Amino acid sequence: MKLTPCVVSTFFRLPKELSCKRYDDGDYIDDYLVDFIDLLIVDEAGQVLPEVAAASFALARQALVIGDTQQIEPIWSIPAKVDIGNLTSAGLVSHSQAEEDYEAFCKAGRSAASGSVMAIAQSTSRYHYDPDLARGMYLYEHRRCYDSIITFCNTLCYKGKLLPRRGQAVQDGLPGLGYLHIDGLCEQNSHGSRQNLLEAQTIAAWLHAHADELKQRYPRRSLHEIVGVITPFGAQSRAIAEACQALGLNAGKGADQITVGTVHSFQGAERPLVIFSAVYSKHADGGFIDRRESMLNVAVSRAKDSFLVFGDMDLIGQVPVSKPRGLLAKYLLADPASELQFEYQPRQDLYTASTGLSHLHDWRQHDEFLKETLQTASHQVQIITPWVKLECLFTTGALEHMRATVERGVNVEVFTDLQLNTEISARKPQGEPQKIAAFNATLAELKARGIPVRIVNKVHSKIVMADQSLLCVGSFNWLSAQREGEYVRHETSMVYRGVDVNDEIELNRRSLARRTASYLG
Repeated sequence: MKLTPCVVSTFFRLPKELSCKRYDDGDYIDDYLVDFIDLLIVDEAGQVLPEVAAASFALARQALVIGDTQQIEPIWSIPAKVDIGNLTSAGLVSHSQAEEDYEAFCKAGRSAASGSVMAIAQSTSRYHYDPDLARGMYLYEHRRCYDSIITFCNTLCYKGKLLPRRGQAVQDGLPGLGYLHIDGLCEQNSHGSRQNLLEAQTIAAWLHAHADELKQRYPRRSLHEIVGVITPFGAQSRAIAEACQALGLNAGKGADQITVGTVHSFQGAERPLVIFSAVYSKHADGGFIDRRESMLNVAVSRAKDSFLVFGDMDLIGQVPVSKPRGLLAKYLLADPASELQFEYQPRQDLYTASTGLSHLHDWRQHDEFLKETLQTASHQVQIITPWVKLECLFTTGALEHMRATVERGVNVEVFTDLQLNTEISARKPQGEPQKIAAFNATLAELKARGIPVRIVNKVHSKIVMADQSLLCVGSFNWLSAQREGEYVRHETSMVYRGVDVNDEIELNRRSLARRTASYLG
């Protein structure tokens, strides 16, 4: 250290560390050790504001700038108009062609409203051996994440140039990319930040239920070293931390807590398991997550072994694949094994003083509930289920119960997913012949009994709605679930009854109507 002193510092601190006194005309005046640093190494340079770093660069002879402009950008506090005004007054942008000059200034990464140290370094580097990427030298090999995880980032940001070197995820653990569908409610708080309390409570409950299993899988680590929870919104990070604390899980931003925060909290960090709370729902969708690729690029690439999305997959699945969320949905939904199974949680906003709440726990209770609903509905019944199987319709008696309901003048509709039933997709337009034949036969049987089947793109909700006052939401596949054998699952559904669920029922009906597609069979 005496021969080669190394100072580790922030850019805010470094100039002060290298301040000095200079003798001038009989007095000592304050000065700085300009050109004193032999080599200035900048890490996470994509996050550094140009005006913050400029002073420290004056102290160095050479610089090695390391970072990634495809990850989280700096937090800019200067609007473009103010930036242009400052540059014009300094003579760096001309009055006559301010827009053209400013565009070139921004392209070089120098703008205080959009630039970064990494962008400046890339624009000035003499290395440019990969014309598909920005200037500079690249570290192509990626070893942190399992291949299935980083492949998404590779497609999203790096034009397929990364070389995954970790290998495939182990088969007996959580999926590399996985999801848990949640029919939650996205709402804004008084400060404009968004939250989804059902997502927060479900994440906390899932972690509480799997804590011992996770610690057994990673025996030399504490839970806070295994799991991180990322969300786009500060209000949601607080809701998740509070839900975890209520179940005895130490979560927050402390050193020994499960880190719960926005993506900025995880820049440069990693965890074996990362949970992403998407927050948006059918009630309120927005483009914040899709505004820049960097948000999901950072979020996903923090996960070494598993990246799990907790959210409304019906909504995420509707986003175009050209958007970051749409691309993520494409990867998540490519493999049925990516879907997690977990006990459904009640939505507190639907459980009011005038709304009854009851629970369904196994297939017998679910079958009896559907039969009773069909027998007592007075106007309409909608059954939303990702899969429909003819054998299930016959063996459970659901087909005949629906027929009897239609015959007494009640409208019965079935909503289901095309791709899940037939495997028809953009990559496989012909689908799976056997599944298509079975699906067509199912449609014919239902049609013969006056029961229309509405084909919906990307349906993951499992819902039964009747008239204006009955809503059942849960994890049970109503017209396809196994009733016997090794694949029988523990299923949970929440049944809400009362006038206060009318708005939620109508919202679901409108959402289904928007997503209904044509299918000729």
